[in-house]
Amino acid sequence: MDTRNVFLNACNEIATQLDGFKILEKGQRLKKTSLDKDLYFEIYFQSSFRNDSSSIQILPHINIYSKTLKKWQIEHTKNEYSQGLIFGNQIGYLTPFNNWKEWNLAGLSYEKSIIEITESIQKYILPIFEIFHSKETAIDFIKKNGTKFNQWSEDSISPLDFLLCFSEKETAEIFLNNFVNGCPYKGNILKLYEKLKTENEIDLNYSEFHGADKIKLAFVKGLKIK
Repeated sequence: MDTRNVFLNACNEIATQLDGFKILEKGQRLKKTSLDKDLYFEIYFQSSFRNDSSSIQILPHINIYSKTLKKWQIEHTKNEYSQGLIFGNQIGYLTPFNNWKEWNLAGLSYEKSIIEITESIQKYILPIFEIFHSKETAIDFIKKNGTKFNQWSEDSISPLDFLLCFSEKETAEIFLNNFVNGCPYKGNILKLYEKLKTENEIDLNYSEFHGADKIKLAFVKGLKIK
């Protein structure tokens, strides 16, 4: 069996153990929709162009999207390529592996990798998706915890526009300040905020550093850093 078929077989074998997901792209992408039909959750299995008979890599990623947020992002950032992304990551960073994680599907590694990936998704990823089955639950969680969904998940500013779109300004401001106060590059954020006060035009689709586009959006929407 060629490497592509081994990879797709693994994707489908994992999919059969996860309830409620629609199988797309021959199993490489799994999709599930929230109760209100607006949010949807994806598990995407990345492959490698370097695969051979001794090394067939599979790298699982997750993404959470909103159809309404996609429209909001296009309107408010003028970026026609916006996808409505709320949060995404490689699952290695959301599990006890706590790192970028690749699994090998070649030979005797196949079954072990299938078990590890499936158990990681069931134990650590599905609970994150469950938080977002209700926008109210998700907003409350993010307001209090940011994106620290478990002990391995790090804080990300990614859901800021989700809060701007669906919650009160005060909630988005609390989230922003919690993020900034715990951010290792807080100084860069504060300098950017001061600089933006003198800017005539602000490019919301350019980032001087990671997450700078979100910081600019926060500024434009009148959020205060305290």
